[in-house]
Amino acid sequence: MTERYVIIGASAAGSSAAETLRRHAPKAQVTVVSDEKITYSKPLLSYYLAGHLGEEQLFFRAPDFYERYGIQRIHARAVGLRPEKSTVELSDGQKLQYDKLLLATGAAPRFPKIEGIRREGVFGLRKLEDAQGILARLPSTKRAVVLGGGLVGLKAAAALKERGLSVTVLVDSPHVLSQMLDESSARIFEKIFEQNGVTIYTKAKPVAVLGTQHIEGVQLASGEVFECDVVVVGKGVDPRLELLEGTPIRKDYGVLVDDYLRTSVENIYAAGDVAQARDVLRGEPWINALWPCAVEQGRVAALNMLGRAMSYRGSMRMNSVQFFGVPVISAGLAVLTPGPLGGRPGEHDETLESRPAPGIYRKIFLKDETIVGFVLVGDVQAAGVLRILMERRVNVAPIKEELLELGPDLGRVLPLIVEHKERFVEREFQELVQTVGV
Repeated sequence: MTERYVIIGASAAGSSAAETLRRHAPKAQVTVVSDEKITYSKPLLSYYLAGHLGEEQLFFRAPDFYERYGIQRIHARAVGLRPEKSTVELSDGQKLQYDKLLLATGAAPRFPKIEGIRREGVFGLRKLEDAQGILARLPSTKRAVVLGGGLVGLKAAAALKERGLSVTVLVDSPHVLSQMLDESSARIFEKIFEQNGVTIYTKAKPVAVLGTQHIEGVQLASGEVFECDVVVVGKGVDPRLELLEGTPIRKDYGVLVDDYLRTSVENIYAAGDVAQARDVLRGEPWINALWPCAVEQGRVAALNMLGRAMSYRGSMRMNSVQFFGVPVISAGLAVLTPGPLGGRPGEHDETLESRPAPGIYRKIFLKDETIVGFVLVGDVQAAGVLRILMERRVNVAPIKEELLELGPDLGRVLPLIVEHKERFVEREFQELVQTVGV
């Protein structure tokens, strides 16, 4: 009997899983359900909004991908899940039977619960239709307010500024990028945005979006009003867990999965921004909502659906972005911002910090003489080496005084690789050791 695989979601995790299933099970029945007609890269939406990319450049799968791979693609929304009957109910009335199911539902923008937040002219930036809606308003728009100073919010602000708009960013938190940067590095970017004409207000609590026929402004708790023609919400995302309602599938902030990306219900798996999988630094389930993580989880989940018993190695938080020509990379436990996925007291016991030149900032977070996080601004060449040391949980005490001066050359940390060679079994590391005759 032909095995039936159903995937809910067609973004990074869902597409990766579908391709993996088809590659290893050419005769299986693979069905992908998504409420979006096309498959595109969500991280690129701000570049499309800024005019740097055309719509066709957003697609990371060819238009005929599903047809070419013999994968059934259903344009509908999954509205019900009945694990006891191995059935998924769709918004178009269909009921799909599955032998193995993957939940790759992703995440949805987090909108603040304030008056008028659903008015016409208020957008997230999570879907292509959001960007298209904003672009359609640009000819009649002069002023924009962005709610939230996270990665999406600031990318939207930079894009709208490039489009010639007057842009104001309102941030609840004490500083921008609170889930990515510590306060010192965040202040650098606040200054960069101000220098490029984007106004940022921190500790600003919006209470209403004003307007009747069209957007007129955003009002703060203080009573202050910021006039605008469009509002973009960039206050983070929450996992889409609607399908879990009424099911015994265990959840925390997201869908809880084991090291094989299995949920608590037999034959149901989860991957991507909805899955709370192992974090390599914390050693516990966590959500690191990153595109590469979703792709890898989709691949691993598919292999396990096929019975390959592939353990997921885990992930860690790492963000890389460039604002107005200044690059920044933040990785690991680099913040102590409270929240369901924020930092916790005690995750660091030492920090190393330097500002070797104007516009360059480095900070490394240590716990028990191992790197648990870092922030690099302006010069990010050392990110690869620092990440390797962090991932492999290497004791860096012998080179601690040199950490802030590391560049991209692995040779600087070769003694540590040799000392901990059992953690560096990949061929490239073995060849490096052999090259220098150690």
